[in-house]
Amino acid sequence: MIVLIGLLIGLIIGLFTNVTIPAALIPYLAISTLVGVEALSSSYISILRKEFAPGRFLIEFLANLLIAGLLAALGAQLEYDFALVIAVVFAYRIFRNVSFLSRHFYQRLSAWQKTRRKTSEPESRQL
Repeated sequence: MIVLIGLLIGLIIGLFTNVTIPAALIPYLAISTLVGVEALSSSYISILRKEFAPGRFLIEFLANLLIAGLLAALGAQLEYDFALVIAVVFAYRIFRNVSFLSRHFYQRLSAWQKTRRKTSEPESRQL
């Protein structure tokens, strides 16, 4: 619950403050946002599978952030837009995670509906 409250406070502060970001840092901000969203979605999948380990989450998040940042910096030095390639990779991973989550919730909904039908059938037969 504290996480959701913190998220809402951060969103409200972000909406009502005007922070100027230098143009050179915008690709890094976009990459770090995608890395964060991917890390959150993959950690939620780990929680659903009961395999979540906070240490592993932190190490994977920081490693992905470091590698993506270094590749974007290398692309800036070579005057090639690696940030776009990195964004495509992390967007693919996010969509893959969302696909898994939607499949998981669909299976849970189907199982719930089946158990609901089974429990309501004996009552309808008695009437």
